[in-house]
Amino acid sequence: MSIFNRIFKVGQASVNKAIDKIETPELMLDQAIRDKDKQIKDAKRAVMSCIATEKQAKALLGREKLEQASWEAKAEAALKANREDLAMKALARAGEHEKKALEMEPRCLEQRTQIESLKQDVRRIEDELAEFKRNRDFIIAQSKASEVKKQIYQAKANMSEKHSADDLMARMRAKAERSSHEAAAAAEMAADSGDSLENEFAGLGTANVDQAVNDKLAAMKAKLGKS
Repeated sequence: MSIFNRIFKVGQASVNKAIDKIETPELMLDQAIRDKDKQIKDAKRAVMSCIATEKQAKALLGREKLEQASWEAKAEAALKANREDLAMKALARAGEHEKKALEMEPRCLEQRTQIESLKQDVRRIEDELAEFKRNRDFIIAQSKASEVKKQIYQAKANMSEKHSADDLMARMRAKAERSSHEAAAAAEMAADSGDSLENEFAGLGTANVDQAVNDKLAAMKAKLGKS
């Protein structure tokens, strides 16, 4: 896992917590942008630290090479002075510095390769963040459109649901109709109750009405010639 993956993984949890606590898309996006900016700054500091370490290693490598060259020069001076013993010792010391330099050189090259890769990662993430910033307004508009659509569907669903007020009106209407039917039933029962002789005399008026209807029917038949 690269240093950037470790840095971004650490910040990811805090970013998600911040987004969960924010309701508006504008605040969510702005918070994400700020967090991403911070992550990039942290990554750049890490790269700078790697570069400083590489420069330190290069400086050590340079000193080892200088020491090697210095002792080789001393060995040559010793030979000119016919001090072969000193020349041998100087060459041995030069060999020690040469060995250290040979060990350090590939490490320095490897550090430079890794640093270049890290720098490319930073540039890529910066490009992604720049694109994210350019698309901020578009993303917000999409989010708002989705929210409006959600509200419309929710409003339609609420309108189609049967509310308590509708239930109350239906129960009151049914109760009124029931009371009307009960009143009619009570009237019918009242008409059938009481003194039967009085009820018979009360029905005489109805009989007279029925006779009048029969007389009108007979007259109409006579006019049309029907028996």
